[in-house]
Amino acid sequence: MNFKLRQLEGFVAAARSTSFSSAARQLAMTQPAFSQLIRELENVLSVRLFERTTRRIELTEVGQRLLGMVERPLEDLRDAEAHIRHVAAGRRGRIVFTALPSVAFGFATHALAKFKARYPAISVRLIEEQNLNIVQKVLDREVDFGIGTLSAPRPELEFRHLLEDELLAIVPARHRLSAKRRLSWKELAAEPLILLPPRASVTELAQVGFAANRLRLEPAYEVANMVTALRMVRSGFGVTLMPRIALAELNMKGLVSAKLSSPVPVRSIGVITHAERTLSPAAAACIELLVTEAAAARSRAR
Repeated sequence: MNFKLRQLEGFVAAARSTSFSSAARQLAMTQPAFSQLIRELENVLSVRLFERTTRRIELTEVGQRLLGMVERPLEDLRDAEAHIRHVAAGRRGRIVFTALPSVAFGFATHALAKFKARYPAISVRLIEEQNLNIVQKVLDREVDFGIGTLSAPRPELEFRHLLEDELLAIVPARHRLSAKRRLSWKELAAEPLILLPPRASVTELAQVGFAANRLRLEPAYEVANMVTALRMVRSGFGVTLMPRIALAELNMKGLVSAKLSSPVPVRSIGVITHAERTLSPAAAACIELLVTEAAAARSRAR
């Protein structure tokens, strides 16, 4: 196809206005330049599109057929251009990201509420995952970004630090250890442990603490979420470990928290992105809100 978009736009403008001078003004062209534009289109198609008189122009039969075929595609192209401009400006689009459960029901929810109020036309999907799954989804480019931890730097991934999050031991308020401000790993190992699955970053940190103290980690119960773990602790089944940032969002009635001795279990939480993937303006805007809410979460956790 040798004709140009500008030629088709000029043709439609002339067909609608039945005047080359009016159509030329619409396209911000001089009338001679506009007339040349239409002649070039007719030459490319080897057909006459308009019958010209001194007062007006009329479409030929072929011109009428062409008008019917190009009007809708041109409108679709204009709509597509407008949509892409909105996407490029960060006003429209789609974001998919994954986050740790403690982040998902914590500061990520606060950030998304503000994001949706600010950018209602942008679709956002949040996937709650354990940490190893977060890293894999970013590597496989299934998501725009993840919020989790990286145990070691990886050249294919980029990590933007958000906050340091300490794990705390959670015991019933009337437990014999409830008055202690800090527990040893040995004291923790002597209690029935209620932990999340092995792929959870909380459990990975617990494993490091136990190993450093030459203790064997053998959970008495494995649960899928933190709410279940706290409910079981409150009911007297044992003790658990919880991220400090999660406590403000959880029901801690009848429970107390205590720090753990060396090694202090601390995880660095940040935004994980693929090094070879460029973030969309919408995703970048979402991350900036997450950065702000993470700072607020740090303040609440102190």
